[in-house]
Amino acid sequence: MLQEILALDENALALEWRTIPQEIDGIARERLQKMPVAEAWVELSEMRNYNEEPMFPQLSKLAKLVLSLPHSNADAERCYSIVTDVKTTKRNRLGSENLNAIAVVRTAFAHKNVSSSSFLVKQAHLDKFTNDIYKT
Repeated sequence: MLQEILALDENALALEWRTIPQEIDGIARERLQKMPVAEAWVELSEMRNYNEEPMFPQLSKLAKLVLSLPHSNADAERCYSIVTDVKTTKRNRLGSENLNAIAVVRTAFAHKNVSSSSFLVKQAHLDKFTNDIYKT
């Protein structure tokens, strides 16, 4: 992501920002203002000039970067909570690969409202377990 930020041309970005009012007329402007923010930026990024080149390539890059930022740290806190639940003092030797696998399974179970007691083990699970258990 840092490389994309560094690849932005500040002068071209400023020029594109100043040309928006001239390039977008009243009806299109009203339509864009009524759209959700992400959809409006998609619409702006799809606009083409007479050469069929993007009208606002630098603004589009910046919008994608900004819209990809998390709005809060809730996801990070949720991951931290899962890891602290899994990696207890008795399980402090869990490697990062196993810890990641357990966290992914727990998250998937929570997303599907499944618990370890309600999960239905199928023969395919057992086959996979017995086939792959001793492979390193």
